[in-house]
Amino acid sequence: MSEINNKTIKDYLIGKATAKEMEQLAEWLAVSEENQKEFFEMELAFHLGKNNSFATSKKIEEAETKLFDQITEYEEQNRNKNKLYFLRYAAASIVAVLLIGGGFFAYLHQSAETITVAAMNEVKKVVLPDNSTVWLNKGATISYADNFEGDERKVNLKGEALFHVTKNAEKPFIVNSDGASAKVLGTTFNFKDQAADGKEVISLIEGRLEVTGLNGEGKVVLHPNQKATVSKDSKTIKTENSYALADAVWRDDIIPFNNMRINEIAKILEQLYDYKIIADSKLDHTKTYTGVIKRNKDIRNVLDGLSYTISFHYTIHDKEITLSE
Repeated sequence: MSEINNKTIKDYLIGKATAKEMEQLAEWLAVSEENQKEFFEMELAFHLGKNNSFATSKKIEEAETKLFDQITEYEEQNRNKNKLYFLRYAAASIVAVLLIGGGFFAYLHQSAETITVAAMNEVKKVVLPDNSTVWLNKGATISYADNFEGDERKVNLKGEALFHVTKNAEKPFIVNSDGASAKVLGTTFNFKDQAADGKEVISLIEGRLEVTGLNGEGKVVLHPNQKATVSKDSKTIKTENSYALADAVWRDDIIPFNNMRINEIAKILEQLYDYKIIADSKLDHTKTYTGVIKRNKDIRNVLDGLSYTISFHYTIHDKEITLSE
């Protein structure tokens, strides 16, 4: 094949190429290095147009090495040279383009069955094969089978993610990390893999969630607004009540509260900002408030915004905040 329809390349770039189009593209690339160069330039222009940021050459080399190791393993089992040559070339271009042109989002198609998605510098929304939705926090990575075949829907997570799982009682959804596993039928929860601290923190927003420790040690069932902390070192699971939505504030950077008293709002802020907050007894502890606040790195800005609605003054001493009339 000496020529190729531009539509075929376009369909490939936007992820809608059919199996026949993929085969045509592979055959066209195998014809000459000129075709390969032309394809690479088109792909580069496409992705640079979508993502105007850059990654380091070290990251590109690391990603290339990882992909090439997997491709080499695949080559030992398969001997169709033309398609394998295309696979090796396409892998190089995918790594270079998506890591150079997409500093905030890297997509690596590791094999015929596994997809890995990483959020670099911003929150990334991912729709899984079963239509479950995952929001990856900055720096998080998720990998999963591209079709969820079998009796379970398994994903592997590094970092923090918010899951909204499509219900399927016959096919449990399982999130695995280095230190814990969460099994659900259909629910919304936040899973934070704190590798540096040796902990996994899982907060349930709605539904029902079964949490298991490393190597199946320990098991708890969470209900809405409960949190499980799994310790990798002590191999224990601690459960406690928690305003679960607060653990997922990172997704939209807003703090929601619905019919809450001032002491309940104080607990949410304690959870988010690691301060001890004391609401003076002279404040009205019976009145409830509903609204949202834009999250800010400085708790003072949040308190300033709240004070217009709730009417209080605050003082800060070290890590303790007092709310008063």
